Amino acid sequence: MVPQRAIAFSIAALTTMQLVVALTFALLPPSPSLAVRGAAELDLEYYARDLFGGNRREGNVETSRGPPMPPPRNIEEPLRSMLLTEDASCIPKNVLVTMLARSKASSLETRFDMERLVQDRFVDVRSKSAKAFYARAPYAAETLSDQYYFDLSAYALWRTAGDLLSNPVDRDAFVRQVGRDLYQRMLSDKMMIAAPFNELSRFKISATTVGWRSMLDVFVTHGFIKSYRLTGAAESNSDEPDSNVFDELDDEALNNGATVDCLLSIIEPATLGAALQITGEQSRFAPDYIGPTCAALLEGYGLKCTWETYFVDNEYRPNPKDYFPNEQLIQFTILKSIA
Repeated sequence: MVPQRAIAFSIAALTTMQLVVALTFALLPPSPSLAVRGAAELDLEYYARDLFGGNRREGNVETSRGPPMPPPRNIEEPLRSMLLTEDASCIPKNVLVTMLARSKASSLETRFDMERLVQDRFVDVRSKSAKAFYARAPYAAETLSDQYYFDLSAYALWRTAGDLLSNPVDRDAFVRQVGRDLYQRMLSDKMMIAAPFNELSRFKISATTVGWRSMLDVFVTHGFIKSYRLTGAAESNSDEPDSNVFDELDDEALNNGATVDCLLSIIEPATLGAALQITGEQSRFAPDYIGPTCAALLEGYGLKCTWETYFVDNEYRPNPKDYFPNEQLIQFTILKSIA
């Protein structure tokens, strides 16, 4: 007859062995090739860590190393010089200097003083941020035609603009004016085509589809973005890839005072790193060339819009702390302009 104490010891030993095996599998790092762990496994891991070592408030799983960055694209002329230059001749710097000079009209500071202020701050921010940006996305050369060096420089420019334009109204005016000037340059330089405007196309969102695609194609062919997809209600209901984004029902909705939404998906924009960095700094004033240029196109048809920007990581990652987006989503809300 086996003593009762020996039976209890055997059961305790078996239970401990089972616990060790269970903990071994529960504490294994997540692998994409394994099935997603269930709630029981996650609970077991949490209690085991709490028992043996404690759980950190920020979580116990470290962020994984990000995927390797693709080689930098070359941002081609003439678009690149419109978007960003080392001097103050590009559209965003010119708009910023003009706004600052206008606000200082009653002082002794001249436009030249404003240009020097912008340039000094721009260079200072870029030099302080270069190491961090290079560690994430190494640029091949310190030239603005290099996608990743352009990204760093765009961050420096928008940080400079954000420091000098603290009022949200001024920031919105800055971004929208950049879009207007860029859109007009694209038209005047015949870089894009737009549907002929007349009174019959006024307030008709369906007349803008050609302009949207032509303008976005400019950003693709010049290397600023890798690709895009523009989706509206009309295209969502169609199986044809080249169907109109907007239709007569959207025109009718606008004329009745309603709003029309559309979604623009941009893959690997040249300012993605800068936008993510500034967003991580708890600021919504991030580099944006495409949103305000689309808004300028709509203004030509008697329409106005607001837009929100989101960032998407389309790949499933078992580690919940891993977030490596390569897609920027811009959601436009369009309405008829009263003015």
